Amino acid sequence: MHISLWNVALQTINFLVLVFLLQRFLYRPILAVIDDRKRKVALEQTAAVTERQQAERLKQEYLDKLAALEDEKQGVLQLAQKQAEVETSALRKTIEAQFDEQRAKQTALLERERNEVERELRQQAVQLGMVIAERLLQDGAVVVDPLSAVQTAVRKIATLSLAERERLVIELRRHGAELHVTAEVSPTQLAAIHGELAALAGGEVAVTTRLDPKLRVGVELRLGHLSFSLHLAGALAKVQAETLLR
Repeated sequence: MHISLWNVALQTINFLVLVFLLQRFLYRPILAVIDDRKRKVALEQTAAVTERQQAERLKQEYLDKLAALEDEKQGVLQLAQKQAEVETSALRKTIEAQFDEQRAKQTALLERERNEVERELRQQAVQLGMVIAERLLQDGAVVVDPLSAVQTAVRKIATLSLAERERLVIELRRHGAELHVTAEVSPTQLAAIHGELAALAGGEVAVTTRLDPKLRVGVELRLGHLSFSLHLAGALAKVQAETLLR
């Protein structure tokens, strides 16, 4: 086979021309497109990273604002709670002060009314005591001296009917008399009492004396079916009964 140098040279030239043309019109545009695409992808990646970073920043800002709002809300709630506690405490103190003031006024009013009632009761007691004393002195309802008590009883017996007196004389002779006193009777007084009752009964009468502190002051003389209460306890009971009946 005979190879011509001229043919080889032409083919080489054709190949180089083809390479030049491919390089000029095919490879460069393709490479330019590839480079452009790479640049776009790089830009898109950079933009994506930037957007992601911005999104993270915005998210963090949002979370920070939420945390700040929560802190502010808690602060407001705590402040409101403290304010409510202060107002409640102040209101409670005001109510307690008003209650104490009203209670003091009521206590003072009740004290004045009690003092007024006590004063009126003391006045009424004094007046009642004076009335009772006057009644007792006028009526001879209380007789301290046993002999005077017997003499008072004898005077009252004298106002009875003849039948009542005769009945009493019989009872005195049979049963004698009882003399209730608050202190011991002296022998002299006892002898005088025997004389008064003997004159009443027309003969000797037995006299029994008994100490009775319930009488308080005075004498109680029991002659048969009759009883003469000339002591303070009986007189007060009589006055009280008359007062209640009015």
